[in-house]
Amino acid sequence: MRWAIMAASMAMAVPAFGEDDTEEIKPLSVEQATELVATTKGALFLDRGTILTPETAEILARHDGALYLREVDALTPELAEVLAKHSGEINFEVSTLTKEAAEALAKHRGRLVISGLTTLSEGVAEALATHDGSVGLYSLTTLSLEDAETLSKLKDGLVLPSLLAISPEVAEALAKHEDTLTLGECTDLSPEVAEALAKHDGRLRIKYQTSLTDQAAAALAKHRGGLDLDLGTLTPGAALALAKHEGRLDFSGLKTLCDEAASALAKHRGELNLGHLETLSAEAAEMLRSNPEIRLPEKFR
Repeated sequence: MRWAIMAASMAMAVPAFGEDDTEEIKPLSVEQATELVATTKGALFLDRGTILTPETAEILARHDGALYLREVDALTPELAEVLAKHSGEINFEVSTLTKEAAEALAKHRGRLVISGLTTLSEGVAEALATHDGSVGLYSLTTLSLEDAETLSKLKDGLVLPSLLAISPEVAEALAKHEDTLTLGECTDLSPEVAEALAKHDGRLRIKYQTSLTDQAAAALAKHRGGLDLDLGTLTPGAALALAKHEGRLDFSGLKTLCDEAASALAKHRGELNLGHLETLSAEAAEMLRSNPEIRLPEKFR
């Protein structure tokens, strides 16, 4: 069996056995798990396909740092129950998650990230909604209205960065969530979806958008609270609409800004983060510097 560890401060994994992919995969032993916990500082990473037992999971749960369990062979309710005792962040990569395992995981306190699931089995959303801490479903591509209603009850942050499409009904359900809501990958953020999301009361983060229509921008401008838009481009019309937004406005992916868009954003009231800009005309930089609440990269200040 191959296993590896990686501390947050290290950029390399340290294999304990050979790199022969034909070698039989065996469960992580108690001795190996004990050594991992004793020698790893920071995050602890396990290789893909690692087989855990309740005994080794119990030892790993004592680790003082984040746990990254990549492609765990099988996450049984028993294993989930033991791992839920871990007091820090847990990242799982699993292909399936049963209601029973989700109920056990929900007892965990802290950040919970689950990758590998493209859909949710019946009862999983209901279980995860009771979790005490943020929940990230990083591979989820579709979400039913019922599950959206259920997940919106989560008391901490909800991260759904891979949803390919959101209907206005699902958006309205998610907008009921009362903490930070992170969405991404939506290929068409229609004005209707934007209008529904604008009802969200809290920080709203929309990731991986190449652009935003003027109509969708006008709808999002009605949002009250922090608004983080990961955009590749921003039209003057969208900038003019978003300048009316009340609250913190963050353009985390924006690398360039035309003079017309800069002129519009310079009138924004409230904190505005343009800290990722790479190109900007002298005229645009001057207009943006006139607003003390706008954050610019050092070279444009």
